[in-house]
Amino acid sequence: MLNDLITILKHEYTVHPGEYFNVDTYWVKNMSEVKTVIIDQDHVFTKMVSFYPKNFVIYLEQFPDQSIYRTNFPLRKIENSDSHEVVFDEATKDVYEYLD
Repeated sequence: MLNDLITILKHEYTVHPGEYFNVDTYWVKNMSEVKTVIIDQDHVFTKMVSFYPKNFVIYLEQFPDQSIYRTNFPLRKIENSDSHEVVFDEATKDVYEYLD
């Protein structure tokens, strides 16, 4: 299953030490909705995947010289901010999401 999951994570972002990377998850009402699995970890690297509501998935490989994030939806830098927002495919949105 993990290999299938990783193949759908087509959007890759590399972050080097000293750079800031944040994804604005405004649609998450409570962090208990996010499920994170640590795949492998030691004192040098971490590999983990997080599952968010609205079918957003982010996979992290963290090494001493860089971190690589892979997502199933593209991210867009928020203007005048250090954060990114998820660009959900408008065609797949549920009409009831607009009623929140």
